[in-house]
Amino acid sequence: MGLPPDEGIDEGSADAIVGVGRDSGMIGILAETVRDAELVRRAVAGGVRMIHTANDLAAPDLDIECLVFSSRSGLLAERIALLREVERRLPWVPVILVTDREIAVAPLLSRVQVADLVWFEDVERQLAVRIESACSASALLKLAEKIRRSTVPPALRSALVYSLREARRTPVRNVQELAAAVGCAPVTLFQQFQARARGRTTLNRFLGALSILRAQQLRATGAKWKDVGAQLGLPRETLRRKAKRWPGCNLVELERIPPDQLLAAFASEHFAPLLDAPRSDPDGRSRFADAPPSPSS
Repeated sequence: MGLPPDEGIDEGSADAIVGVGRDSGMIGILAETVRDAELVRRAVAGGVRMIHTANDLAAPDLDIECLVFSSRSGLLAERIALLREVERRLPWVPVILVTDREIAVAPLLSRVQVADLVWFEDVERQLAVRIESACSASALLKLAEKIRRSTVPPALRSALVYSLREARRTPVRNVQELAAAVGCAPVTLFQQFQARARGRTTLNRFLGALSILRAQQLRATGAKWKDVGAQLGLPRETLRRKAKRWPGCNLVELERIPPDQLLAAFASEHFAPLLDAPRSDPDGRSRFADAPPSPSS
């Protein structure tokens, strides 16, 4: 699958823009108590940075990929102002709210925007997966913004931005669906994409890869493949075929690929060709294609 993990691509390319790979930033933790902060810290894979006040959000060396904002339900109403300050100062950083499973929380959530919600009782089981999903969604938004500011032809630019944004929830399933959504002829999108990518990828493969990224995220939350397919509007067999096409594995093997590596592969193989000059690929194979077989495969 293109470049090996320890090689980068040119400055300004997809990898550089998104910061793919979890080594590019830490996970911020903003908690009310030391006990809650420690609970969150234990559930986070990788480095963390503790944030104590709104002033910490303006630190020049602040480099976080995601912020976990924890607050007990009884104090959440008082913390809404701080949460809004986070939104204002860190508009590109996804925020995951950790709080109590209480009915009183629901009306408060309408006053803020968060990438995800995790109950305190589910932190150990769900938080790490939700962080990976939120970081990937944020990365896709950054890719969409890069396309929006690029010299890609207007019709294709609009379609690519739309597809990248939709991939955070329900990815576009095919070119016809994409063309209908953006009011453009499918043949126009095909031709413009082909001219831009110069044979290094195709629009069908681009959309299929976005579906695989989202499918892997949903599966990581514990959903069965049947339920993942139902949510995406794609039968399991279709997901199997897409995974075989990219990244070149079956669904069981797909589950074992680290999400950040899969995102990095998408960025270098299916996104970078739209912006960067062609670069050689010695064998044209996915770096996951030769992954060791799963015992259950």
